[in-house]
Amino acid sequence: MNKITITILLFFFCLFGTAAWSQDINLKVVGDDAHGYTVEIYNGSKLLVKNTEEFSLRMANSDLSETAAITAWKGAKWTGKGNNISLTRHTYVSEFDLNVSITVTYQVINKNVVKKSIDLTQSGMPSLYYTIEETAKPAQIPSKYVTFEYDNFPGGFAHEMFPSAGFVTPDNQVVGFLMDAGYKNHYTRTTRRRFNGHGGGFVGMRKLPDPALVSIATLEERKNNQNYIKQTFGEMYNLDAGTESKLKIDSKFQKLGDVQIEKEDSLYQLKFNENNRSGMEMIIPFKNQKIYTISFVSKGTAPVAVKLFRIKNGKKTIELENGVKYIDNFPVKENEWILFKGSVMVPYIENDSVSLFIGAQSGKDCILQVKDLKIAEHQPQKEPYNRINIGQKVTKTTYVFVEPWKNHHDFVVSSQLRLAEGKGFQGSDIEKMLYSNFNMLTWITDVNDFSPFNVPNMNYSPDMYNRDSFFSIVSSYNKELNLSIWDKWAQTQNSKGAIGTIITPYMGSVEVKDNEATIEFLIWAMMNKRRFGVKLPEDKIKKAVDFVLNEFDEDKDGICKSHFSMSQVDIIDYNPKTDRLAVNQGMLVIALRTIKELGFDISEAYIDKAEQEYRNFYDVKRKHLLFDKEFPDIITLTDLEPEFFSLWLFNKPILTDEMVVNHLNQMPVLNKVSNSPHPEYGTTAPICIRLTNTEKGYAYLSADYQPFGEFGKSNYADGSQDGVYYNGGSWFRAEYCAYVVGQKHGWEKAKKLMENRAWAEINLNPKWPYSKEFIPTKWTTTDSWWPSTRGLCWNVFILMADEVAGLRSPEMDPDYIKLKN
Repeated sequence: MNKITITILLFFFCLFGTAAWSQDINLKVVGDDAHGYTVEIYNGSKLLVKNTEEFSLRMANSDLSETAAITAWKGAKWTGKGNNISLTRHTYVSEFDLNVSITVTYQVINKNVVKKSIDLTQSGMPSLYYTIEETAKPAQIPSKYVTFEYDNFPGGFAHEMFPSAGFVTPDNQVVGFLMDAGYKNHYTRTTRRRFNGHGGGFVGMRKLPDPALVSIATLEERKNNQNYIKQTFGEMYNLDAGTESKLKIDSKFQKLGDVQIEKEDSLYQLKFNENNRSGMEMIIPFKNQKIYTISFVSKGTAPVAVKLFRIKNGKKTIELENGVKYIDNFPVKENEWILFKGSVMVPYIENDSVSLFIGAQSGKDCILQVKDLKIAEHQPQKEPYNRINIGQKVTKTTYVFVEPWKNHHDFVVSSQLRLAEGKGFQGSDIEKMLYSNFNMLTWITDVNDFSPFNVPNMNYSPDMYNRDSFFSIVSSYNKELNLSIWDKWAQTQNSKGAIGTIITPYMGSVEVKDNEATIEFLIWAMMNKRRFGVKLPEDKIKKAVDFVLNEFDEDKDGICKSHFSMSQVDIIDYNPKTDRLAVNQGMLVIALRTIKELGFDISEAYIDKAEQEYRNFYDVKRKHLLFDKEFPDIITLTDLEPEFFSLWLFNKPILTDEMVVNHLNQMPVLNKVSNSPHPEYGTTAPICIRLTNTEKGYAYLSADYQPFGEFGKSNYADGSQDGVYYNGGSWFRAEYCAYVVGQKHGWEKAKKLMENRAWAEINLNPKWPYSKEFIPTKWTTTDSWWPSTRGLCWNVFILMADEVAGLRSPEMDPDYIKLKN
């Protein structure tokens, strides 16, 4: 496709406007040889950022016994002009008998974006720990500060789903501050780990990295004429050092559910009848931007549930995210006291109150005893954890963007657009936003492991679900990311050759299934060889090949059998193995073609047999692929995923045009919106729905027609979850890829529905203009949408879908350009 065609397509594919390019961002060096040099940022002749320093650096040796600092760093020399300026200084640090060389470089990327890089090197110590603070100061007192989640942020640290903050000038310009991905800038957004004892859920970490990655001048500081936005890299809060204070807990509590509660001194005795989340609830003294530890001991005959909720105007809202969460089954013993202890980082929560629930999620005629409930507030010791190893250069990259202030919604959108532009990425607005989200969800593994790590969204942190990371990382031409995280997958391979489902820092995981992860591992190996020409460990690949061939088609008849669905619709296990699923049969075809390209002996006759079995799932009468042969009225978009893989990886269709077009025509498209690109069509389609002979033509799942076993019967029985999750929820990646399959097979609606679905991702809920795990297809108000779904990373896979559709080319990815150069 020629560049003119791509430009035209991008113009029409752009789904919403960017800020007007009336900006004139320029740089100016200020200072002298005696006092040092800094760089100021202007819009035209208007000074926006007037820094008195470029950064401050705190250093320590490897056992933290000696410390040193370079405060308020300025350049000793400067070079460059116009859009590119560099400041340099070589500093002798007497505390370590060490020379440190530093270069700060500013580059105007476009009329809205400035890139700032700080390069540090030292050649005298095996390893030097450090924390770096970049403090940007407004030239005029701002009218307000904004963050990604708040329109008027009162100050303190902003630990949010996307690290972005800005200030609004008196003449209504917004100056925003962004940062490069965590695997490049060596930070992590993780605030918790999986709990021990197989109790499920999360607890906060005792050594908490980068809590104040972004912080803003507090209201008190602003009263004293201190205005700033600060980005802090490599700072860890040690909760087991520093000081702490015990807080007084109000003895009042509220009884919830069918439970009898007796209290004597610090002992609570809870006697449950048959219940569903019964126990006691009390208000606890949590405040904004503090760190606490909750502890108690318990014993009894039922697992303990521990929950923290925000309370706004007397009403319970959402769970706290950054510590104790999803603790449903903390195991206890009947005759032995067991300690529960979990820390919590409370971000800015708009001064809401916080309630603590302790009880049981389910049980019959059980008892619990809880005593010695304590809450400690921490003033943790702050320690550096980033490292500069001897002879190596480390770089911190940040971005500043400037444009007219319109509203908070547009600031959220621009934060994503401008980061992509700052990194040199080209594409439509939706592509830029997904690319930025992907970068902000790719950070380091932990404080002792700076290798890349990718999470689906903040709700899943700290876990990397491997199948999610496949769709995320393979969408990029970044060699470091693709090889590093593929190798992480390889390290999870078990003795049979299967690849693990999940990698979770600070704890282990034993979950390995016969799902599609091992097939994706082989696909990824094939892609890495194609893209980067690398040699990969053949023993790992052979073991994976043997597992796939033996696990999914042991008798070599071309029919796939598995205990699990080989798609994201993975909420039921099949024992014994099933051959009823269309998507599994299609993924066997993809596996065989991949294995053949990897150099293994797979006959075309064998592949042809498997392909025909995939086509055999098409029901001529019903005119769609059968999701599950035992539930022939169910239709899903995931059944077209193998066809997308075939078109993407091998430029070869498996299904006929008639099969694909008829399948897509059967799928209802819901949520019609008058201001969508094509209001005559809906904007979201359910990933899984039941087709009916009624006037409406479809129905959500119910207890009496339910392909998901007990999970479906218990969750989808009363209609309360219609249109939600796998009962009709809309997943952007699966839906969009299915439409691209339709486009390749000549479906006339394809491009319009691609545009509508991309529009819906950003605009259907104007409060959440960013990627989501799924969008409900039935809802009254967007307030019912799950906050946990915000920012799903794997949606960036539409970059590959757009390549297949001819809407973009690899050259639009800056990492592809680096490969070719």
